Amino acid sequence: MLTKIRNSALWLLFVLTALPFALTSTARAQATIGAGDGKNTVSVDFYKVPPGKQDEWLALYKKYHYPIMQYQKAHGQVISETVYTRAIHQVSPSWDFAIVIVAPPAEKRPKPEYNRSQLIRKLFPDIDEYVKGEKARWSLTVEHWDESWTEVDIENHPSLYEPF
Repeated sequence: MLTKIRNSALWLLFVLTALPFALTSTARAQATIGAGDGKNTVSVDFYKVPPGKQDEWLALYKKYHYPIMQYQKAHGQVISETVYTRAIHQVSPSWDFAIVIVAPPAEKRPKPEYNRSQLIRKLFPDIDEYVKGEKARWSLTVEHWDESWTEVDIENHPSLYEPF
């Protein structure tokens, strides 16, 4: 009886843990009703850095993350990566760097030669130095968020509600 109760409790815990993820991905999938099918993916990564630390953060990014992006570009996983900073001061939203990454549609990307871990080990044989550098970059990151955008075909299908 105790085993049955424990198994039921574990099952309930699993369902309650997994449900928000399932609902989020379902809601996300329904949000565009296929608007991005076959189109490039645009991801924008925002970073907020402490005042006066922008050059230090950028140097760490260039040394430890940029080579990964360059490799992905060379192997068809990414079309482009561009780093931006604000042209003028703004109060909100507060960020220092926006990195725009354009990738081909998932179904058109070649299968990656390496998974992320393997790629990092290939590009950075001294893994301790890599880890130290990434920890330094992230310790300088006060705030970070990512957005993923999909193009709306305003001419041929100007609806996010009507299925294609």
